[in-house]
Amino acid sequence: MPDGPKKMLLDVMQARRSVRSFASAPVTPDQVQQLLWAGQGTTSKGGLKTVPSAHALHPLRLVVVAGHVTGLEPGLYQAGHRDGSLDQLSKGDTRNALKDAAVEDQTWISDAPLTISVCADFVTPTRDFADQNPYGRRGPTYVAIEAGAAAQNMMLMAVSLGLGSVLVAGFDDDETARILGLEAPYSPVLHLSIGVPLPQ
Repeated sequence: MPDGPKKMLLDVMQARRSVRSFASAPVTPDQVQQLLWAGQGTTSKGGLKTVPSAHALHPLRLVVVAGHVTGLEPGLYQAGHRDGSLDQLSKGDTRNALKDAAVEDQTWISDAPLTISVCADFVTPTRDFADQNPYGRRGPTYVAIEAGAAAQNMMLMAVSLGLGSVLVAGFDDDETARILGLEAPYSPVLHLSIGVPLPQ
Protein backbone atom coordinates (compact mmCIF):
# COMPACT_ATOMS: atom_id res chain seq x y z
CA MET A 1 0.00 0.00 0.00
CA PRO A 2 1.43 3.45 -0.90
CA ASP A 3 2.32 5.68 2.03
CA GLY A 4 -0.44 8.22 1.26
CA PRO A 5 -3.47 5.88 1.37
CA LYS A 6 -1.91 3.91 4.23
CA LYS A 7 -1.52 7.07 6.28
CA MET A 8 -5.08 8.14 5.52
CA LEU A 9 -6.44 4.77 6.65
CA LEU A 10 -4.36 4.86 9.82
CA ASP A 11 -5.56 8.41 10.53
CA VAL A 12 -9.20 7.40 10.11
CA MET A 13 -8.76 4.36 12.36
CA GLN A 14 -6.99 6.49 14.96
CA ALA A 15 -9.81 9.06 14.91
CA ARG A 16 -12.72 6.63 15.23
CA ARG A 17 -14.57 7.09 18.51
CA SER A 18 -18.07 6.43 19.78
CA VAL A 19 -19.84 9.77 19.41
CA ARG A 20 -22.95 10.33 21.50
CA SER A 21 -23.43 14.10 21.11
CA PHE A 22 -24.45 15.46 17.74
CA ALA A 23 -24.80 18.95 16.28
CA SER A 24 -28.09 20.08 14.78
CA ALA A 25 -26.59 20.05 11.28
CA PRO A 26 -28.18 17.67 8.79
CA VAL A 27 -26.51 14.79 7.01
CA THR A 28 -26.35 15.11 3.22
CA PRO A 29 -27.69 12.57 0.71
CA ASP A 30 -24.17 12.10 -0.66
CA GLN A 31 -22.92 11.20 2.82
CA VAL A 32 -25.76 8.70 3.21
CA GLN A 33 -24.86 7.08 -0.11
CA GLN A 34 -21.19 6.78 0.81
CA LEU A 35 -22.04 5.27 4.19
CA LEU A 36 -24.33 2.71 2.57
CA TRP A 37 -21.70 1.87 -0.03
CA ALA A 38 -19.19 1.23 2.75
CA GLY A 39 -21.63 -1.13 4.45
CA GLN A 40 -22.96 -3.10 1.50
CA GLY A 41 -21.60 -1.58 -1.70
CA THR A 42 -20.90 -3.60 -4.82
CA THR A 43 -17.25 -3.51 -5.83
CA SER A 44 -17.22 -5.61 -9.00
CA LYS A 45 -19.37 -6.62 -11.94
CA GLY A 46 -19.47 -10.09 -10.42
CA GLY A 47 -21.35 -8.77 -7.39
CA LEU A 48 -18.51 -8.75 -4.86
CA LYS A 49 -19.18 -6.42 -1.96
CA THR A 50 -17.32 -4.23 0.51
CA VAL A 51 -17.79 -6.86 3.25
CA PRO A 52 -17.22 -10.63 3.18
CA SER A 53 -20.24 -12.92 3.25
CA ALA A 54 -20.08 -16.66 4.01
CA HIS A 55 -21.22 -18.64 0.95
CA ALA A 56 -21.97 -15.23 -0.61
CA LEU A 57 -25.44 -15.35 0.95
CA HIS A 58 -25.46 -11.61 1.68
CA PRO A 59 -28.10 -11.85 4.43
CA LEU A 60 -27.83 -8.21 5.51
CA ARG A 61 -30.39 -5.50 4.87
CA LEU A 62 -29.69 -1.84 5.67
CA VAL A 63 -32.62 0.29 6.79
CA VAL A 64 -32.08 4.06 6.79
CA VAL A 65 -33.84 5.90 9.59
CA ALA A 66 -33.85 9.46 8.28
CA GLY A 67 -34.61 12.25 10.70
CA HIS A 68 -32.65 15.25 9.43
CA VAL A 69 -31.18 14.44 6.02
CA THR A 70 -31.06 17.27 3.48
CA GLY A 71 -33.76 16.83 0.85
CA LEU A 72 -35.00 13.56 2.32
CA GLU A 73 -38.37 13.30 4.00
CA PRO A 74 -38.18 11.87 7.54
CA GLY A 75 -39.00 8.19 7.42
CA LEU A 76 -37.67 4.70 6.84
CA TYR A 77 -35.85 3.75 3.65
CA GLN A 78 -34.41 0.51 2.37
CA ALA A 79 -31.01 0.71 0.74
CA GLY A 80 -30.83 -0.92 -2.68
CA HIS A 81 -28.21 -3.67 -2.88
CA ARG A 82 -27.12 -2.97 -6.43
CA ASP A 83 -27.35 0.75 -7.12
CA GLY A 84 -27.52 2.33 -3.66
CA SER A 85 -31.01 3.67 -4.31
CA LEU A 86 -33.32 4.42 -1.42
CA ASP A 87 -36.86 3.04 -1.43
CA GLN A 88 -39.15 4.70 1.09
CA LEU A 89 -40.74 2.15 3.40
CA SER A 90 -42.75 4.54 5.57
CA LYS A 91 -43.14 8.22 6.38
CA GLY A 92 -42.58 9.91 9.72
CA ASP A 93 -39.72 10.39 12.14
CA THR A 94 -39.22 7.12 14.05
CA ARG A 95 -36.09 8.13 15.97
CA ASN A 96 -37.90 8.63 19.27
CA ALA A 97 -39.63 5.27 18.93
CA LEU A 98 -36.26 3.58 18.30
CA LYS A 99 -34.83 5.33 21.35
CA ASP A 100 -37.75 4.13 23.48
CA ALA A 101 -37.16 0.55 22.28
CA ALA A 102 -33.51 0.71 23.36
CA VAL A 103 -32.13 -0.65 26.60
CA GLU A 104 -31.66 2.21 29.09
CA ASP A 105 -31.81 5.87 28.00
CA GLN A 106 -29.79 6.07 24.79
CA THR A 107 -30.79 9.62 23.84
CA TRP A 108 -28.30 9.78 20.98
CA ILE A 109 -30.61 7.59 18.89
CA SER A 110 -33.18 10.38 18.74
CA ASP A 111 -30.57 13.17 18.65
CA ALA A 112 -28.60 11.88 15.66
CA PRO A 113 -29.95 13.07 12.29
CA LEU A 114 -29.45 9.61 10.80
CA THR A 115 -29.49 6.02 11.98
CA ILE A 116 -28.63 3.06 9.80
CA SER A 117 -30.09 -0.17 11.13
CA VAL A 118 -28.27 -3.32 10.13
CA CYS A 119 -30.82 -6.12 9.85
CA ALA A 120 -30.30 -9.71 8.79
CA ASP A 121 -31.90 -12.91 7.63
CA PHE A 122 -30.69 -15.48 10.18
CA VAL A 123 -32.88 -18.29 8.85
CA THR A 124 -31.22 -18.89 5.49
CA PRO A 125 -27.64 -19.05 6.88
CA THR A 126 -28.77 -21.33 9.72
CA ARG A 127 -30.20 -23.72 7.16
CA ASP A 128 -27.27 -23.31 4.74
CA PHE A 129 -24.68 -24.20 7.38
CA ALA A 130 -26.69 -26.85 9.24
CA ASP A 131 -24.04 -29.47 8.38
CA GLN A 132 -21.37 -27.58 10.35
CA ASN A 133 -20.96 -28.36 14.04
CA PRO A 134 -22.47 -27.35 16.35
CA TYR A 135 -25.70 -27.95 14.47
CA GLY A 136 -27.40 -24.75 13.38
CA ARG A 137 -25.02 -22.45 15.26
CA ARG A 138 -22.44 -21.55 12.63
CA GLY A 139 -24.86 -19.69 10.35
CA PRO A 140 -25.86 -17.02 12.90
CA THR A 141 -22.19 -16.63 13.86
CA TYR A 142 -21.31 -15.87 10.25
CA VAL A 143 -24.14 -13.34 10.07
CA ALA A 144 -22.89 -11.57 13.19
CA ILE A 145 -19.37 -11.43 11.74
CA GLU A 146 -20.68 -9.92 8.51
CA ALA A 147 -22.79 -7.37 10.39
CA GLY A 148 -19.74 -6.34 12.42
CA ALA A 149 -17.67 -5.91 9.27
CA ALA A 150 -20.38 -3.74 7.69
CA ALA A 151 -20.69 -1.64 10.84
CA GLN A 152 -16.93 -1.08 11.08
CA ASN A 153 -16.76 -0.05 7.42
CA MET A 154 -19.55 2.49 7.95
CA MET A 155 -18.00 3.86 11.14
CA LEU A 156 -14.69 4.40 9.37
CA MET A 157 -16.44 5.99 6.40
CA ALA A 158 -18.27 8.30 8.82
CA VAL A 159 -14.93 9.54 10.18
CA SER A 160 -13.60 10.12 6.67
CA LEU A 161 -16.70 12.24 5.92
CA GLY A 162 -16.27 14.37 9.03
CA LEU A 163 -19.11 12.60 10.83
CA GLY A 164 -19.29 10.69 14.08
CA SER A 165 -21.15 7.51 14.94
CA VAL A 166 -22.06 5.26 17.81
CA LEU A 167 -22.96 1.57 17.60
CA VAL A 168 -26.15 0.60 19.42
CA ALA A 169 -26.77 -3.07 20.14
CA GLY A 170 -28.96 -2.90 23.25
CA PHE A 171 -32.64 -2.85 22.29
CA ASP A 172 -35.84 -4.86 22.43
CA ASP A 173 -35.67 -7.03 19.33
CA ASP A 174 -39.42 -7.47 18.80
CA GLU A 175 -40.32 -3.82 19.31
CA THR A 176 -37.43 -2.66 17.15
CA ALA A 177 -38.46 -5.03 14.37
CA ARG A 178 -42.01 -3.66 14.58
CA ILE A 179 -40.79 -0.05 14.35
CA LEU A 180 -38.58 -0.86 11.37
CA GLY A 181 -41.39 -2.77 9.67
CA LEU A 182 -39.32 -5.94 9.43
CA GLU A 183 -40.92 -9.19 8.41
CA ALA A 184 -39.57 -12.71 8.71
CA PRO A 185 -36.88 -13.81 8.15
CA TYR A 186 -35.30 -10.42 8.98
CA SER A 187 -34.32 -9.31 12.49
CA PRO A 188 -32.52 -6.19 13.75
CA VAL A 189 -28.85 -6.72 14.62
CA LEU A 190 -27.51 -3.25 15.44
CA HIS A 191 -27.96 0.48 14.81
CA LEU A 192 -25.41 3.09 13.86
CA SER A 193 -26.50 6.56 14.92
CA ILE A 194 -24.60 9.07 12.78
CA GLY A 195 -24.20 12.84 12.53
CA VAL A 196 -21.90 15.80 12.84
CA PRO A 197 -20.15 15.44 16.21
CA LEU A 198 -20.23 18.23 18.74
CA PRO A 199 -16.75 19.49 19.69
CA GLN A 200 -15.33 17.59 22.65
